[in-house]
Amino acid sequence: MRKNHGCGSGKGHSSRKCPPMPACDTAKSHDHFCEVSGAVVGGTEVETVIGQVPIQALTESEIHLPDYASDIKVIRKNIFLTQCEAIPFRPATGTTTDVLKVFVEGYIHKNIQYVEDCDGYVKDYMVNVPFKCFTRVTLPAPITIPAFSSKNSDAREIRELAKDGMGADRCTFGSNTFEFLNEPIRCKLVSWNLTEANFLNNFDKWGRFNKITEKDDINLVLRLSQTQFIPNGA
Repeated sequence: MRKNHGCGSGKGHSSRKCPPMPACDTAKSHDHFCEVSGAVVGGTEVETVIGQVPIQALTESEIHLPDYASDIKVIRKNIFLTQCEAIPFRPATGTTTDVLKVFVEGYIHKNIQYVEDCDGYVKDYMVNVPFKCFTRVTLPAPITIPAFSSKNSDAREIRELAKDGMGADRCTFGSNTFEFLNEPIRCKLVSWNLTEANFLNNFDKWGRFNKITEKDDINLVLRLSQTQFIPNGA
C-alpha cells in the first residue's frame, strides 16, 4: 500500500483563488451612447512600498517520530506563508491612516533526519509545524483608508409620491448605489530567521526517544506594497 506522505500538517489544502460567480439569466437591455461626465485627470500608476516590516511569532509543537531514535542528526527547515493580509485601521476622523492590522499564517516545513541505534541507516521524517499571529503595524507615512461601497437598494432609496398624494407610489421607485474598488495591500515574504529549542522525551528502556517538544522563535521580514495613483503635478 502506498504510504500517505501528508507531512503531518493535519490540515486540508483549499484554494484561495476567488472563483467566478455562477452563470445567471441575462435581462434584455437597450444600448445608449456614453459621455464623459467630469474632468479627465492624468497621472501615473506606481507600485509603492508602504513598509518593510519585521514581525516575530512564537510557536510550540510536539512532534512524534514514526520510530524510536537514539540521536537527531540534522533538522532542515523552510518557512512558507499561507496567509498574509494587511487591513488599514480606520480612525474616527480623517481620510488617511498610518496604522495597519497585519494577519500572518503559515508553517515551518521540517525535515528531521535521525538514527535508531549506534549503527544503521539514517532515517528521514518530514512534518509541517503551523503558526499564526496578528499584530498592529505603524507605517512610516500615511496611506489612504479604503472607501466604503453601498450596493443595496434599500440604503439610499428614491421614492415618488403616489397620485393620490397620500403616500409613496408602490410601483415606482429607484435607488442610488455605488462601489469604490480599492487597491489591495500586497504582502511579500522577504526573509526569515528561525531559532528553535528542542526537548527530547518519551524514552524507552534503551534510552531512545520518539517525541520532540519544539519551541520556535520565528522572525519574518514582510514587504507591504500598494498600487497608487499619482496625479500629474502632485
